[in-house]
Amino acid sequence: MRYRIVFFLLIIPAFLYSQELVQINPSQAEGFPISNVSIVLVINEQEQAANESETNDFYKAFGIKPNAAFNQSVMDMAVKRILEEPNVTSAVYSVYNTNINSPVEIKLVINLTDEHKGEKVPKEKKGMASSKSLDDFPVLFETSRSKVQFIFNGAIGTYNESNAFFSKGSEFTQGNPVATEPAGKGVTYWGEAYIEPGLAGITQFGKGRNYVYGAFSVLVSGRNTTDIYSEGSALFTDIERLYGGFLFTGLGPDKDLNIDLSAGRNFFQLNDGFLIAKFSGSANAGERGSVYLNSRTAFEKTALLTIHKNRFNFKGFFLEPEELFPDKQSNTRYLGGSLNYNNNKNIDIGLSYIDVIGGTTIYTASSELIPKKGMYIINPRIWLTNLGNTGIFVKSEYAYQSHTSGDMSADAWYIGAGIATKWKGNPTFYYRYASMEGDDENSATYERFDPILTGGLGNWVQGINFRKVIGNGNIVSHRIEIKGKLSEKWDLTFDYFSLRADELNNKGGLAPISNLNAKDFGQEYTLNTRYFIGKHFMLMGLLSYAQPGDAIKKAFDDSIYSWTSVQCSLFMFF
Repeated sequence: MRYRIVFFLLIIPAFLYSQELVQINPSQAEGFPISNVSIVLVINEQEQAANESETNDFYKAFGIKPNAAFNQSVMDMAVKRILEEPNVTSAVYSVYNTNINSPVEIKLVINLTDEHKGEKVPKEKKGMASSKSLDDFPVLFETSRSKVQFIFNGAIGTYNESNAFFSKGSEFTQGNPVATEPAGKGVTYWGEAYIEPGLAGITQFGKGRNYVYGAFSVLVSGRNTTDIYSEGSALFTDIERLYGGFLFTGLGPDKDLNIDLSAGRNFFQLNDGFLIAKFSGSANAGERGSVYLNSRTAFEKTALLTIHKNRFNFKGFFLEPEELFPDKQSNTRYLGGSLNYNNNKNIDIGLSYIDVIGGTTIYTASSELIPKKGMYIINPRIWLTNLGNTGIFVKSEYAYQSHTSGDMSADAWYIGAGIATKWKGNPTFYYRYASMEGDDENSATYERFDPILTGGLGNWVQGINFRKVIGNGNIVSHRIEIKGKLSEKWDLTFDYFSLRADELNNKGGLAPISNLNAKDFGQEYTLNTRYFIGKHFMLMGLLSYAQPGDAIKKAFDDSIYSWTSVQCSLFMFF
């Protein structure tokens, strides 16, 4: 493993990474890390970027910083406080990302008058409760110190699978309690929908710039007929968000210390989802009827602490995912911390530590049974942006996994390379190499990397079809991506994955491929598009073709078939 670490450290500077950003609805960004905050000042109709001093003043005053988790209520209150400044006539923010679960960037545009002639914005009540008008939806109540608004998200989708699980659904899902009627050879077609109503709010308390915030929502999800795993229709209702928190800003002698503390059913993502993704916070299959819409993303339990001091950020987190069956809970619990530095220009580096502090899951090692409880991960990360104002980007991450009592040592890492052009449509070309170690059965040490809560379409779902069969452990992958804009509201992405096993020993994988006769899992080609209809709707289409390699072909005596997936979903965000 040492040579891999050395290679990881030496090769970083040789790779470039850049991607085109797409504007999204703020409701989509809940829980994602903020990677960058850009502030544009408009004075006498002339735009200029805020200088470092002005940006730091914004950080101190409003607590919106890189590496914080995006919270729409907190961001809305920050804008409200900006509007109270006497020389500000308007302030509007926009949220952007590159993929459906990537960290987000915030652009804030502030219009200023001559600072000696401006007037304060009147502190009047707003919202449906005051105006008695639906025109103010989703804002229910708003003053200079408080804001309460409705949450009203939803989606509907239709899905067509041809030769799912490479036509071997029964074999690949054996032992899976969700798989009551798994798809196989031929076509499987079904629809899913969900709706999430709720309330979110924030209010200032005391004389300082301190806030209490929270959210509550209920999510109803269902499908109309048998999906890729489960028989028949389904309809399920449960609480989704239920959390509260405190935000303290402008603390300390330099007014640059911010503290954010929350607990409850909430969202969380670490970086870009390499180890912990927002979309892995909850289960969605079976009776929940949302296996493809993946509507439930809130963790069952969270306790989150974020401390910002100047350019440094510390995150402490406790997480317990929402599992599917009440009587078959593994109760896996994670405790971790992450120390990060981000200068909001070109450097974003961090070091994370994650410890599994509870749970009943057991690793099937070659020489012994190792409990998941006691496993820990050390995770350094480096993302460099626009070096020397050249547009060069660097992005890489490494994870070392070991155990407090078991003989375990595994690693995973990735390197990305890409360039964004100025051609029509601003196409981006991107290459990524990723390795998640497998277990050498000739070694007494257990070496299969556990990707814990990785995921997210566009980042760490390495082939949407292959993911359901090979997961993310014992994989070496090559990814080529081409992304471009057809318009300001319409992007198109093509992904190619070449997937191989690191080791022939694949214990911990699905039964038919627990021992491999070849390392080539196969290749997958995916075309994905997002089209934004106004501010509140997004249409997403996806076409993916997975071609099995010898690692899968040789696991069966008879023929298997390539797997094609066609998906179309319409999302609503309020």
